[in-house]
Amino acid sequence: MPVCTTGYEMVRDGYDTSKMVKYYVGQAKSVLKRVAAHLTGYGNWDVYADYKYRNECTVKTMALTQSGYDSMNALERDLIANYDAYTKGYNRTRGNRN
Repeated sequence: MPVCTTGYEMVRDGYDTSKMVKYYVGQAKSVLKRVAAHLTGYGNWDVYADYKYRNECTVKTMALTQSGYDSMNALERDLIANYDAYTKGYNRTRGNRN
C-alpha cells in the first residue's frame, strides 16, 4: 500500500529561546526505508542535520487510501503547500508533477 509521509516536524530551539517549526513532506512506497534514509544521512541533509544534533523530531505518516486523494503526487503537493514546507521548511521543490 503506498504511503505518503505527511512530514517530519522539526522543532529547533533558537538562540532567542523561541521555537521554529519546520516541515519536510515526502512520499514513498516503502515509507520506513525512506524515513530511515533521511534520518541516517541518505536523504534530505537538512532533516538529517537537525535529527543528528538532537532537535526534536516527529514523523507522521498517512496512507494514500485514507487521504481522500487518488495520487500521491497531488497529496504531496497539497501538503507541501499547507505546511509551507517549500518556503519555510526543508522541501526544495513544491512536489512532483504527474
